[in-house]
Amino acid sequence: MRKSVTLIAAASVAAAFGFEAAAHDHTVPRGRLIFADHEKPVVSILDLDTFQVTHRFDVPKPNPVLTMAEGGRYVVIKTGDDAGTVRLLDTGLIRESHGDHDDIDKAAPKMLDLSLSGERPAHVVSDEGWLAVFFDGPRPWEKRVDARAVLLKLNSLDKAQPIRDEWVGQGPQHGIAIPLGRNQWLISVPKEAYVRGEDRSVSSRPDGFQILERKDKAWRTVASFNDAANKERSCKEFHGHASLDGAHAFGCHQTIAGDERSDGGVLIVEKTGGRWSSRKLGYPDARRASTIKAREASTHMVANYGLKGPYNAFLRIDPKAKTLTAADVFAVPDNQPICQYEIARDGKRVANLTPDGKLRIHEIAPAWRQVASFDAVPAFDCQYGAATPTPSLAIVGDSAFVSDPVNRRIREFHISTLAAGLDAPVDGMPANLATAD
Repeated sequence: MRKSVTLIAAASVAAAFGFEAAAHDHTVPRGRLIFADHEKPVVSILDLDTFQVTHRFDVPKPNPVLTMAEGGRYVVIKTGDDAGTVRLLDTGLIRESHGDHDDIDKAAPKMLDLSLSGERPAHVVSDEGWLAVFFDGPRPWEKRVDARAVLLKLNSLDKAQPIRDEWVGQGPQHGIAIPLGRNQWLISVPKEAYVRGEDRSVSSRPDGFQILERKDKAWRTVASFNDAANKERSCKEFHGHASLDGAHAFGCHQTIAGDERSDGGVLIVEKTGGRWSSRKLGYPDARRASTIKAREASTHMVANYGLKGPYNAFLRIDPKAKTLTAADVFAVPDNQPICQYEIARDGKRVANLTPDGKLRIHEIAPAWRQVASFDAVPAFDCQYGAATPTPSLAIVGDSAFVSDPVNRRIREFHISTLAAGLDAPVDGMPANLATAD
């Protein structure tokens, strides 16, 4: 089965898993969309069958970051408060398999009592039945707190005592922990120069990874891909990850002539012959990827591509290929930055929200092309940390949903038929949607 650690970018397991009403004799619910508010400290639930907001939950600050966990039942909420609090919302969407189809029950949603906290919560990754929340730790010249990852078993979250584990590193880093199954985890390794904190120009982004096995309450190193002298076994200035068909792709630094930080490719880590191995797919030119996404039905992964964010091109990645070429690169029309993007459920198209307010639909293969463009929202500032309201994008089934905080509504666009769908006014300024990390 193809798997994507970048997760399903939707709040509806009904639509995300492709359950069709025609496969059985009753209507399948579409599910729920979870969204935050730009002004109010609340997280709300929009019912996609009635297009009505049915539930609201208080959070410490407005517009927290929402990440959907594997399976679509739980949403991870990075609240943004000073304590680095992370909460989990049970959406109430429960999947029941009947062989040829799946039924979805809409139970009452609730905020779990479980609460995590730590220094700088960052990457959230969910796969293989586990959820990992990575806490980067502060900058080393501020104070000494090591990075750590809290690991939660998804099917235990509805229990009084969820199954929980923890990995603690040796120093801070802007890192990641990825569940691999069979008690194995891929975890990034911090740079020694950054941990020392002597040179504040050193990036917090790691240069490599280890595969660790958890056994008898101890961590054992299974494989290492942290050799900065070997491009095939390292990933300098790592940022961006997805997996497809058991292959894990990592966005590494661009080629920089005469610079020790130079890398120039995507690192592929996969299991071959029962052992973990790695290889590098070189970038087609001197740009880099920093976000990578995939879907279970995908043939390709899709990354943003450029030199300085927000990037203005896409990079198509076939993890089985030997090279990446210029044909894999697609410049966003009108020279627009990518801003936000998600891959369609069938893996064939990309929905792309650009700062000019357009939702663009791009076909990935056999050749990149834009197939539709909608005037979705007013133009907006898509730079990181923008003070003005920023729309958000999520895919549910065959629909792309876009929040419009300025006009206080959520809009729907059909990816296959290329038609506008429903338009729901909401009370407040809907901003972040529950989507991929």
